[in-house]
Amino acid sequence: RIHTIRMRTIVSFGCLLAAAAAVAEGEDGGGGQGGFTPLQPPEGALFFENFAESSLDAMPRWRKSAHPDFTGEWDVQSYKEPEGLPGDRGLVVNSAAKRHAIATVFSTPVDPKGKGLVIQYELQLKKGIQCGGAYLKLLTASDSLSLESFQADTPYTIMFGPDKCGQTNKVHFILRVKSPVTGEWEEKHLTSPPKMLADMKTHLYTAIVGADNSVRILIDNKEVRNASLLAAEDFEPSVNPPKQIDDPEDVKPESWVDEPMIDDPQATKPDDWDEDAPKKIADPSAVKPAAWEDDEPLRVPDPKATAPADWDEEEDGEWEPPLIANPKCKAAGCGEWKAPRIDNPAYKGKWSPPRIDNPEYIGEWKARQIDNPGYYFDEAPHAMSPIGGVGIELWTMQDGILFDNIIVAHDAAVAEVAAQTFETRSKAEAAASKTRHVPRRPGVLGFVRYWATKALYFSMDNAVPVATSALAVLLTLLFLCFRMRSKKELAPTEEDAQDGDGADADADADTDDNPAAPAPPPSRAAPAAIANSPVANLYLAHAGCSLPSLA
Repeated sequence: RIHTIRMRTIVSFGCLLAAAAAVAEGEDGGGGQGGFTPLQPPEGALFFENFAESSLDAMPRWRKSAHPDFTGEWDVQSYKEPEGLPGDRGLVVNSAAKRHAIATVFSTPVDPKGKGLVIQYELQLKKGIQCGGAYLKLLTASDSLSLESFQADTPYTIMFGPDKCGQTNKVHFILRVKSPVTGEWEEKHLTSPPKMLADMKTHLYTAIVGADNSVRILIDNKEVRNASLLAAEDFEPSVNPPKQIDDPEDVKPESWVDEPMIDDPQATKPDDWDEDAPKKIADPSAVKPAAWEDDEPLRVPDPKATAPADWDEEEDGEWEPPLIANPKCKAAGCGEWKAPRIDNPAYKGKWSPPRIDNPEYIGEWKARQIDNPGYYFDEAPHAMSPIGGVGIELWTMQDGILFDNIIVAHDAAVAEVAAQTFETRSKAEAAASKTRHVPRRPGVLGFVRYWATKALYFSMDNAVPVATSALAVLLTLLFLCFRMRSKKELAPTEEDAQDGDGADADADADTDDNPAAPAPPPSRAAPAAIANSPVANLYLAHAGCSLPSLA
């Protein structure tokens, strides 16, 4: 009887933990429940893409490049688990170690003149990043702009986004500018670019070009770089070329001396300078300890060891005891004695003459300056070439790079509205990571393992309430144990015992069958939030548990 009560109590407590974990999962959204509404185009967005469709086939506005160099596949997939916003999807690089290219064209080109430009998108590296980029290209509007022919050489106006490979780790901001003097295009790279965030969390990348020619780079809604298109030090080469340049025909004279220091020509090596003297020598003052054992080995057979009883020399060979440290070596040491090594007081190393000022030094040579034939000054470089579309052209060693919620606008406030979805997702991902993600596996064993692990993690994350519940169960067990013992000490007759058992059985049956039976004591009752949770009851039904069994 008492064994049955113990088992029922333990099973019920386990079910209670699983139910609590199920409720917590349902509340946190970790169970993948539906109801998520994709971000809709914010008011004022000139271009917006949330990749809400289930596949690329349902998005004809995006097309893969038909160029033979770009064989990488694209797909529309959910975010990495645990998902912050279950049900949301993004455009994903779906092939490793391949070149990828996909683009979309605007129905009307975007002209930043007098209004500025904002580019923003969410990025998640589902498998991290080893070597590759995750940037966007805002393609230059032209009659020849074609989706099928999109490739690395397709003209773009801005390239923005992170890139990491080897020593490279930065967020690119590159502006392509056409010189009104020479007609040539030139890339202007932002200097001191911020580093990318290479973890597997979702991050928000924003670039804002103001009508005042300012440039702001934000990561996760925080400004990480502020620059100006008019500041020569902020871009390499500068957006506006310098007035003067080095004369390409000017060369340094052969007689020009630009070494400020030279070896002293009058210095000579001292006679007592020994370049061959070693850096370390044996300590001449050291003496061998009297207790030193020259002929003793460092390790000897263990004299206390014996061969195993089942050792068979015919089958196992001759048994050899294990080796132990030689006890005779503890006093001073064993083996060949060598004096310790010390620094050589006579060591000086290789001699070199001292350095002195060069009497013939002229200074650092610089080419003479001439007027720059390509000079011009653009007072409004923010009025860049109009943008005709968005392209993603990458070479990457890993797949799983997810793009989402791409926005192009004039007003930064539009991006701020869209950033609210990122903030919600970021907080949900952080909360989900704290609850520990448990992978689901098929089959009964996978089901049991999943909920057992969830219950374990739930108890670890909610130590105080779980410990309180466990204490209540333990006190209930102790009460039942002492109650059974006190009944046993009354020494009832066999007939009384049988009658008593029958009465107990009838009472149990009445309690199970009668819905109006009294509720179990508070110490054994499930919390109302769990008992009334449809999520908890659903999982308990699958597990063959019921909370009233605690009674």
